[in-house]
Amino acid sequence: MGAAMGWSVHEVKMSSMWELFAAWHGFVDANTPKGGNKLSAAEKAELWADIEAYGLAPGKTLTTQTYWWDETGPVPMGVVSFNVN
Repeated sequence: MGAAMGWSVHEVKMSSMWELFAAWHGFVDANTPKGGNKLSAAEKAELWADIEAYGLAPGKTLTTQTYWWDETGPVPMGVVSFNVN
């Protein structure tokens, strides 16, 4: 919670519960969209341009490495592919 607000560990530990929760509620209120949580037409166009720039447009096949976790850490297991719709 403190890290999301940009607070250091020391600042979180030095604050009272009241101060921490008051700051958190203020942070959430200040950073919550007020317009019904919908993107404007310009925001949609900008987001779509970013998606296309990263090569995530529909019809593309993406892959990712999968891992199994054992006592020594992550162990590569295989590659998973999926299509972007």
